[in-house]
Amino acid sequence: MHVGRPLIRGFRALVFAVACTGVTAVLHFAAGGHVFAPGHLAAAVAAVAAAAVPLGNRQRGPLALIAACTAAQAVLHVWFTLASGHLEHLDPGVAMTGVHLLAAAATAVWLARGDAALAALADLLTLFAAPALALLTAAVPVAPARTEPVCAAPRPRPRLFAAAAPRRGPPLGALAG
Repeated sequence: MHVGRPLIRGFRALVFAVACTGVTAVLHFAAGGHVFAPGHLAAAVAAVAAAAVPLGNRQRGPLALIAACTAAQAVLHVWFTLASGHLEHLDPGVAMTGVHLLAAAATAVWLARGDAALAALADLLTLFAAPALALLTAAVPVAPARTEPVCAAPRPRPRLFAAAAPRRGPPLGALAG
């Protein structure tokens, strides 16, 4: 099953967005105790998912996911800082940057393993679905293919008295001389 299909690509982008947004929201709650409104969380998930859709055309390795998660963490940090009103934290310190980088790395590894599991599950389902589909298609009667075109020229009729029919043209002896 190709992971770049639109439905699977959208699902993968949504999982990426929920994971990144969830981790960042939990970390910001743990650091500042601010509970975010559902609208803020939904807007963050929608924005990250929209940015992740172009990246979902194929499986990415952990390094590419770390880069994507780090970018998501940076944008989400600003988003949640503005939503909580703690503007003094817009410029994160060394400790907060370290926590965000660690969260990005952990989220990337988690997403890479989940993506590999999803691909393995899709391959497994395809493997088991192929014989079932073969059985279903084998049970369906198929009309025999036509061997002649619909507007075929009429077939010549067999000549029963071909030897008795007169032949036209000069006699065979006249051509030899």
